[in-house]
Amino acid sequence: MHRGHTRLAPLFAHAPGLGFCLAYALGCVSPPPPIDMIDAEEVTLEEGEGIRVQQAVILFDVSRSMEQRSHRFESSQNIASSFAMGMPEGDYEVAVVSFGGRETVVSEFEPFDRDTVDSALFDAELSSYSTDIPEALAEAARRLDGRTGATAIVLFSDGVAQRYGRPLGPAGSIAAAQRLVENVDGEICYYAVQAGNDPAGTALLEGIVSTTPCGARRNLSAIADSQSLREFQEAMFVEELAPVVAAAPPVVFLDEDGDGVEDGRDDCPGTPTMANVNERGCWVLDQYTFAVKEYEIQPSQYPALDGVAEVLKLNPELRIRIDGHTDSSGTAAFNQTLSEQRAEAVRDYLEEAGIDANRLETRGFGMSAPVADNDTPEGMASNRRCQLTILR
Repeated sequence: MHRGHTRLAPLFAHAPGLGFCLAYALGCVSPPPPIDMIDAEEVTLEEGEGIRVQQAVILFDVSRSMEQRSHRFESSQNIASSFAMGMPEGDYEVAVVSFGGRETVVSEFEPFDRDTVDSALFDAELSSYSTDIPEALAEAARRLDGRTGATAIVLFSDGVAQRYGRPLGPAGSIAAAQRLVENVDGEICYYAVQAGNDPAGTALLEGIVSTTPCGARRNLSAIADSQSLREFQEAMFVEELAPVVAAAPPVVFLDEDGDGVEDGRDDCPGTPTMANVNERGCWVLDQYTFAVKEYEIQPSQYPALDGVAEVLKLNPELRIRIDGHTDSSGTAAFNQTLSEQRAEAVRDYLEEAGIDANRLETRGFGMSAPVADNDTPEGMASNRRCQLTILR
């Protein structure tokens, strides 16, 4: 709700005419009139935009350097109230700190409510104390302790920092701003709105803003129209959301026989459950079942063959062919015979383990079907194998 500000500061009476005029250096020159409230347009979010902050802290200067004669306080209050009217609706929290010497008034963080923020600013009263900007920033840091996410700190002030009537200069305020940035989690952005044109105040406020890569300083007069105020607030509160990219369709892993090898890579589909398969999905005994030019089964391979027997017992309808293979050492005729002997050795072991001979066939492939390169010892070892083919 828009309200005009006509309150007079109770602690400052009008000076006699001559004293008033001397305050403005060259005769009886009236100060510029106060900046009126504006019909602020609420910032609204377009499609693809969101609120960029999780919280905002408004620091409002009510110190005596903002006194009534210069209309700085009244102008700041009018524009600050317009600022509240223009803030966007959204899921963020706001706290207001009115500061002037020892008279600091703090509102706790609450979900943004336009009327609550406006009332906190409208009800602020001019103080008779000096401008302790470092303490105001310290109070903001206390409010933000334990909070995370992006924060906008908005400072309405003339930038004339004082403590107990003594000028502080810019260094202490800038250092306090830097300490806040270092001690608070999340991104901090400072936005300064300067009342008046004091060069020292400008330097101080710009120094505070420069402590982070974001933020900005404006004079009251620069945001005293709805368009300029809205642009200032859009930069402060609004961000473009990352485009929503449709999730890629899930990769479907097809493994019809359940052997852990995807169907597109499975050279031996239909292997039974619990069968020991290689990376090609074929039911194998072991890469190292046989020694070079031998067909006797080594005792170390008994557990693998016992596992084959167990699978066959669990699937009594299953018939298999035992395929013997060799590496490339020796003649083709020698390897053909050796591959048949290897297959028969496996068949004999399975029969002794209780598998009906009618369920077992054998075939020798010699060295005609290698699964690895015969130029290396490791490849040759892989080729000295027996492989199991499902017959059903």
